[in-house]
Amino acid sequence: MMDKCGSVRDPGVISIGPDRYAEALEVLHAGFGSVRELFGITVENDPHYPAFWSLGDVARAVGRPSWLLGIERESTLAGCAFAGPSRHRVGCWELRHLAVVPAHGQRGLGEALVRAAAALAAQDGADVLRIGIVAENRRLADWYHRLGFDTVSSGEEIPPLPFTIDRLELRLSR
Repeated sequence: MMDKCGSVRDPGVISIGPDRYAEALEVLHAGFGSVRELFGITVENDPHYPAFWSLGDVARAVGRPSWLLGIERESTLAGCAFAGPSRHRVGCWELRHLAVVPAHGQRGLGEALVRAAAALAAQDGADVLRIGIVAENRRLADWYHRLGFDTVSSGEEIPPLPFTIDRLELRLSR
């Protein structure tokens, strides 16, 4: 969790600044690159997929506005996620583009990022933390459900994406 000065109180979770955007980009490429082939994602059908991002895309995502949260292992960025207030729904924060380098998977890093985002959202007065995921990625949906998220909509089609979107929400207690 971050305090009012922007420092992180949750061990291991940090706020990422522009000086580390290149490292965050590597995490996004590794994390999202590991599943893109499973779901038929290409630069042609989803040019905005994080596996294809540039440094400018990282800066634009932070400018939404949102926090860029990171988690390190052995002084190396091993995971990251974007979190910030929804531009469309009062009382809602959005968690976007959570990625963990596959070599660091299954160690609780993603869960720590979710907890930090939820804490920031609650601190800001939000009632809910929301994420959209590839609906066909049942393993990921199951993981979010174990963390307390509920599916609030499913199977949303967004042409030309080769997959559908499920929206999940975590109710926040303040």
